[in-house]
Amino acid sequence: FDEDALALQEVLNGKAHAFVASAPTPAFEALKHPDKLFLPIPEPFVQGAEGFALRKGDPDALNFFNNWILSRQQDGWLKERHDYWFKTRDWAAQVSE
Repeated sequence: FDEDALALQEVLNGKAHAFVASAPTPAFEALKHPDKLFLPIPEPFVQGAEGFALRKGDPDALNFFNNWILSRQQDGWLKERHDYWFKTRDWAAQVSE
């Protein structure tokens, strides 16, 4: 299939057994269609690596980002935000599609 939506529709129609898509699409679709879909593997197949780009030679900015990330990991804020945005649809009514 050229588009995730087409593959999803075929699974929902019973014409395909499964589909693979980038996160968080499978999780969101499983939440929308719990009677027809489930996630046999709760974690993504592949982990991505996102990052910040900083101007070279700016140790203050590097220190700020490193400390912010470390602090937000330790206090659970990053996990909480990740779970909110990627494991629920609680936010969906606040944005237009």
